[in-house]
Amino acid sequence: MAWNKQEIKDWLENEGHIAQPELLKSQLLELANQFKPLSDTYVIDEIAKENNKIVLRLPPYHCELNPIELTWSWIKHYVRMHNTTFKLQDVHNLLKDAVEHVTSEMWTNFIGHVIKEEDKFLRVDHLSDEVFDAETGEHTLTITGDTTSDSDDENI
Repeated sequence: MAWNKQEIKDWLENEGHIAQPELLKSQLLELANQFKPLSDTYVIDEIAKENNKIVLRLPPYHCELNPIELTWSWIKHYVRMHNTTFKLQDVHNLLKDAVEHVTSEMWTNFIGHVIKEEDKFLRVDHLSDEVFDAETGEHTLTITGDTTSDSDDENI
């Protein structure tokens, strides 16, 4: 939107497309959107691809979906509980010690917790889809699975 008409036309031409001179800016933007790349490419993605690795991007501001946050929380708790001198060098040593005490079993548990959180988000997404289903025009909620109700399928 920040580009002027000529910049949009120049970009289209650079991409191998010809824009008619009489098109409005909004029409040029629609045309440009048809030809823009689907997503940005990053150097790290290319390096990862070359090494048969995948970059996992986590949603911003959702620490509950990042197992490293649980690990960091555990490490801070460890330092807090074992810190008796409050000297910087001792805290530094406690930090190193805490990191060494993070086991593969703990990491597995942290990942398991994140998976449970993801499942909660997915259940909420499905519930909201049911509530706001525009096709039927009805506003009903079907709850299944882990509920306190005696029935497995309850309409509210």
